[in-house]
Amino acid sequence: MTWVDPLEDGKSKIELIAALGSDLDIVNDARASFEKTSTQLSDKDIKLIHYLIKHQHTSPFRGTVFKFKVKAPLFVCRQWWKHVIASNHNDEQLGWNEKSFRYVEIDDSSEFYIPKIFRQQSKNNKQASEGKLPEDANQQAIEIYTQQCQTSYQAYRNLLELGVGREQARGVLVPSVYTSWVWTVSLQAVLHFISLRRGAGAQSEIGAYAQAITSLIKPIVPISIEAWETHY
Repeated sequence: MTWVDPLEDGKSKIELIAALGSDLDIVNDARASFEKTSTQLSDKDIKLIHYLIKHQHTSPFRGTVFKFKVKAPLFVCRQWWKHVIASNHNDEQLGWNEKSFRYVEIDDSSEFYIPKIFRQQSKNNKQASEGKLPEDANQQAIEIYTQQCQTSYQAYRNLLELGVGREQARGVLVPSVYTSWVWTVSLQAVLHFISLRRGAGAQSEIGAYAQAITSLIKPIVPISIEAWETHY
C-alpha cells in the first residue's frame, strides 16, 4: 500500500512517493560514535530503538526521510503547515511545495470536501467538537455546506470570466476546497506530527491523515512505530 484516501470521499489522498532509511539505518546512525554497524536487526538493536525513543534521543531518526504527496482540504493544509513554521530545524528536515491557485485554476465544482457526518460544538473545549448531530440536522447541514461550496465555486468562475486574475479570484473560495502539496520530512518530525494529530484534542479530519501516515510508514520502520506507540 503506497496511498490512502483518509477522508474516504474518493477525493482525499496521501501517497508515499519516496523513502530513505529504515530501522536498521537508525540503529547504525545511533552507533556511529562507536564506529559500529549492524547488517540486520537483533534483539539488542530493537531495545536500542526503544531506548532512543523513550529517552528522546532524536538525532538518529533524522536520517530516515519520507516524501509524501498530499491532497487535502485547505483548512487541513493550514493546520498541517503549522508543523513547518514551528519547526526548530525547518531548513534541514522539512520540505513543503504546495499547489498555487495563483497559477492553477479550479475547473471542477466537486473539488470540495463535504463532511458526511457533522459534529456538535464541544461544551467544554472552545476549539473542539464532539458527538454527532441528529440525523435530520445532519442532512440539513450537508445541504447547507454543499450549497455554500457551490456558491463559492460559481463566484470564483464568474470572476475569472470577467477577467479577474487568479490571485484575486481565489479569495472567494471556501476553506473546504481541495489543494495539494509535497511534504518531505524526517522520521523524527513525522513522529512529532503523528503524536499531536492523533491526540485527543486534534480535529478528526487531520487525525485521519495522521493515521494514514502511520499505516504508510509502518512497513518501512515497524520497530520505530512500535516503540513510539509503546512510549507515547
